[in-house]
Amino acid sequence: MRGGSFSLILPQANSHPRANARARFLDGAFQEAEQTTPNALLEVKSHRKKVFAPLGEGFARKGNRIYYRVQSNGKATWLSTGTDKLPLARKWKEKWEREQWLRENGLLPKQPSLPTASGITVNELLDIYIAAGQPIIRKRSLRPKAECSVRNEQFCFQKVRKFFGDKPITRLDLNECDRYHRWRLSGGYIAEYLCRGKKVTKRTRGGDRAVDLELTFLSNACALGVRRGILETNPIRDRGRYADPSKVRHCREVAPTPEGLAKIVTWLETNDSQQDADFTRYLAYSGLRLGEGITSRWSAVDWKEEIIHVRRSKKGVFPFVLLLPELAELLRSMQQRATSDLMFPSPFDPTTPRDVSAYRRRLGLACKKLGLPHVTPHGLRSYFVTQARQSGLTDAEIAQLIGDKTGPALIAQVYGDVRPDHLLAVARKIKLTAKTRE
Repeated sequence: MRGGSFSLILPQANSHPRANARARFLDGAFQEAEQTTPNALLEVKSHRKKVFAPLGEGFARKGNRIYYRVQSNGKATWLSTGTDKLPLARKWKEKWEREQWLRENGLLPKQPSLPTASGITVNELLDIYIAAGQPIIRKRSLRPKAECSVRNEQFCFQKVRKFFGDKPITRLDLNECDRYHRWRLSGGYIAEYLCRGKKVTKRTRGGDRAVDLELTFLSNACALGVRRGILETNPIRDRGRYADPSKVRHCREVAPTPEGLAKIVTWLETNDSQQDADFTRYLAYSGLRLGEGITSRWSAVDWKEEIIHVRRSKKGVFPFVLLLPELAELLRSMQQRATSDLMFPSPFDPTTPRDVSAYRRRLGLACKKLGLPHVTPHGLRSYFVTQARQSGLTDAEIAQLIGDKTGPALIAQVYGDVRPDHLLAVARKIKLTAKTRE
């Protein structure tokens, strides 16, 4: 303690004169140090306090920031310019002086006040997010989403609005997410849509993956609210996932075999669904997504170069589809029955593409009638990938060919598959013993 005495405990003097002399010397040194600076041996090295270093023009530097001297309510104070560069600090000074002049003369424009989280509802937060263009939110930038991603978010917001609606955003927490999960799984959402001009209402159930996706989109809106100062924190940022990754069904699990594909096509043709049969083979032979294939046009087919110009979704790459012999044969037979520039026009309006929901139902009905495992349109894309892998193409080449910018990792994890017959045929080439020279 400061002001207290300090003494060094030394061993008792012994018969050795050299040791006694050393003890007397140390005792005297400590007493002298205590008289000059009582705590000299206990004093911790102090750091120099940061002070304002004048730079002229009312500026001063302190640490890594430049400050400006101003008068606030009759008192002088320092305001941080938020920068360590003098030219930027001068610009900040000009802006502050201009705002001060406008304020003194009553010309300062009123800034629109942002809504606070205490009064804003989930619907209002979603409206702000949609008006901003539903951007991809990063720490330092906002990037636009792909058109299909924007449409998917707006479609999912219908369920979110139905449950949360006019609830204040302050009530949004993990417990509300659990209640939303139970509500969706119990069929609480009633969908309303038009089917052939008639209004249809249907109670729908969302699975774990659908609920995770919908709450992720809601979290995106909350993240924009945090960025704009409407919310202090994202209340569902640390929400866990309801879907079990080990139970997720990838598209390779809903892909048909070559024999199954032939049966589906035959069933569709014999049940007055020639267009659906053609579209099924078109997706399987091209590897296109459902949204990419349904809007295909005859004017995009380049017979000379043997390619089809396509517009990839999800910011995909390689906007071409190679006209393989099976695909070229299919298109030539379809061209003879074409009635418009669209390859797959709606039966009710030739200027619009066919309804994808109707095709999904027809494809599912064919699998059910034939007793085949469930097949989806995206499974037909996986069919193309599997055929390409078994033909010897690498995953990197296949990713480029189907326009997937993620690369070979996704091909191996999601799309890629090797059928048992191909695996057994390749395994028979394995040599378990090596021949030696005689």
